[in-house]
Amino acid sequence: MPSFADPFVGNVERKMTDQELAQAIRLDIAGELEAIYLYDSHAEATDNVLAKSVLRDIRDEEKQHMGELLTLLIQLDPEEKKLFEKGAGEVKEMMEELEKIGKKKSKS
Repeated sequence: MPSFADPFVGNVERKMTDQELAQAIRLDIAGELEAIYLYDSHAEATDNVLAKSVLRDIRDEEKQHMGELLTLLIQLDPEEKKLFEKGAGEVKEMMEELEKIGKKKSKS
């Protein structure tokens, strides 16, 4: 949750290295994910059409922030990009395998 009570919580006494900044960006990403979840939950918890619309719009802006932060993270930590691509490849392999299984079942 927010740490607004401590006005110095976000201050850093020196410039961060790219590695330290990448770690900070990972924390920022976690905050964006939490915000997405909260805005979505609040939108689903009301029947107020205006509130739903505003909350969903804000949620979508947070998703855009996620894209910006992930792009920055990849630039700061090239190894992260390799791992993301490896993970994406594994999911694609699973999807292809499931597609093959689905085609075999539909022929039966």
